[in-house]
Amino acid sequence: MKLLSIELENFRPYGGRHRLSFAGEPGHNVTLVYGTNGGGKTTLLNAFTWALYGHLSADVEQQDRLINNRIWHEARVGSQVEVSVTVVFEHEGRTYTVRRSLTAEKHSSEQRLPKPQLALLERDDRGITRELKSAQGHIDKILPERLSKFFFVNGERIEQLVRKEAYAEIQHAIKTLLGLEQLERALKHLPTAANKLRHQMKSEGADSELAERLAAEIDLTYKEMEEKKQEKETLNTEVQHLKDEIDLLSARLKSLDGAKQLQIERERLEREREAAHESLRKLEDDRARVLADTGYLAFLPELPEKVIAACDALRERGELPAPLKLTFIEDLLETGECICGTHLPNGSSERAALETWRARAGLAEVEAAWNQLRGAVSGLEERRASTMDRLLDTDRLIGEASDKERVLVEQLNEVSLELQKLPREDINAIEVRRGKMIDKLSETSRRLGTIDQDLDHLASQKKQKEEQADKLQVKDENNQRIQRRIAVVRETEAALGKILELLSDSIRRRLDARIRSLFRQASLKNYEPELTAGFQLEYWEAAGSERMPAPKSTGENMLLSLSFVGAIAQECRDAANNPNPFFGGVGGEYPIVMDAVFGNLDDDYRRQIAKFLPEMTSQVVVLSSKAQADGVAEDSLRPRVGQQYVITTHTTKSDLVDVTEKISVNGKDYPYQVLGSSFDGAEFTEVTDS
Repeated sequence: MKLLSIELENFRPYGGRHRLSFAGEPGHNVTLVYGTNGGGKTTLLNAFTWALYGHLSADVEQQDRLINNRIWHEARVGSQVEVSVTVVFEHEGRTYTVRRSLTAEKHSSEQRLPKPQLALLERDDRGITRELKSAQGHIDKILPERLSKFFFVNGERIEQLVRKEAYAEIQHAIKTLLGLEQLERALKHLPTAANKLRHQMKSEGADSELAERLAAEIDLTYKEMEEKKQEKETLNTEVQHLKDEIDLLSARLKSLDGAKQLQIERERLEREREAAHESLRKLEDDRARVLADTGYLAFLPELPEKVIAACDALRERGELPAPLKLTFIEDLLETGECICGTHLPNGSSERAALETWRARAGLAEVEAAWNQLRGAVSGLEERRASTMDRLLDTDRLIGEASDKERVLVEQLNEVSLELQKLPREDINAIEVRRGKMIDKLSETSRRLGTIDQDLDHLASQKKQKEEQADKLQVKDENNQRIQRRIAVVRETEAALGKILELLSDSIRRRLDARIRSLFRQASLKNYEPELTAGFQLEYWEAAGSERMPAPKSTGENMLLSLSFVGAIAQECRDAANNPNPFFGGVGGEYPIVMDAVFGNLDDDYRRQIAKFLPEMTSQVVVLSSKAQADGVAEDSLRPRVGQQYVITTHTTKSDLVDVTEKISVNGKDYPYQVLGSSFDGAEFTEVTDS
């Protein structure tokens, strides 16, 4: 997918029609769009997702007011007003035009909007254009919606990828890349198919009645599991909305005089608390592994000495090593002749003497076992001491991490109290609401934990009932045939599950290697990222022969998240060149459109990210305020910029002071914020060569 242009008509702050073209030439693949905070950059980012998928991001307020306020206000009652976004792009040698639009009739100041209409035109290499039916399906085949969030990115939200809660989002992206949705659907429906077969088992006898009862119980358990999963999905969505709301409230605090420094301090403390919590979790996991592997040694303080003492006693009595082997004595008795030539007839004193030696002779296996046991326990005490030392050291580190986290929580509470004590009512109200959102987030997270436990319990119950039902003894041929079919379904389910696991892990490993490579190119520190087997983005610091979780700054979080996005883009590009894909996954070159990528980074990280962005994929659109990009970031991007625009923000207010009314781009001034304008809104101004 190569973006050619986007046109907005009456879309939120953009009254009238506004069009942008995008750079995409090799070496000049960056389009840079400047806009002030609140001036329309996020709206532009959302214009892409609304046109392609029909939705806006959760952080967009008043989502039902799609039509530009000025255009709507000036329209006569009873007249119709149209809003639309048109995106033109190339993909696999064809040109596509996507247009999502709606026309609303004005009855009042409230916008009551009908369902948008979607149209998709395709022009082939011969210049023939046709309208495609099932437009949304075609768009999802080109770039699936659940993968699009990695290409149309809010830079202030991208850091969420480094949170452990993002594992499901990353896992879904990986499965989408491979086109494994059909496997997931099969794995979802196969258990239901197996249970439908169980319901067909009809015959006389207790086993048949038990089979029917078990099948009914499996249905009920499966239904309860699906309800829990649906509730979990709803709660996960709520969690994301709560986090977005908390982030918005935090951003508002940081923009208000009096609260700004306190909010910056809180963000620093929150990063430290998150790092301390992550370190604590890793230490607790390490302790659990030690206890699982060698924890039994703690209960064997005297066993090694007893075993060694027993072995030594056997040696002192001459029983180890055995003076004679049992097989040697038995061979002599069987042949009836001693090695000295003496005959050993039954009842003779010579044979009786030899038989007394048989009771004293040792078994080779027993002797070997004693020797092996003594060798095994000889190092047991040393291993026990090492395990105890390691556990004590881990307990000490856990205590330190717990204390550190507790202190940070207390400091965060103090910051919250200071914010609530500020005289400004708006700051107090925001802080109180933020606290309520955090409490609700904690409550929702606890509910999610309970649901996960319930799902594990229900899954165990379902498995036990299925195994019990499938082991029932049935005699008639029809039921035996049904059981064989059930067995085939279960085997298919197991095989597909293994295939899904292997393919997911394979691409995870490839992405992990790509993330490491990309991160090394831009990182200022010699730390190592990792996409773990649990689909989490981790960050490690070498500590001698071991490694420890490394603290992540805002810049490192941004680099780590961008490395993942770049790895996804590279994987898509390589998939397009694979002539024999295992499944019909996603492949091709995709653009990255990113808002607020430079955020609050310092100059070093701005420079590194500015160099890094053009290398991520073949086309990059950067939406940034002039202040964020100014300086090292702008200088580093300039050689790769092929197209530039300024979002000019208009406001009817005229009594503002210290406002940046013009910005200089390539040595030429462009209107940035127009005070005392005749309307409130925004428009695009193309940057031309100076």
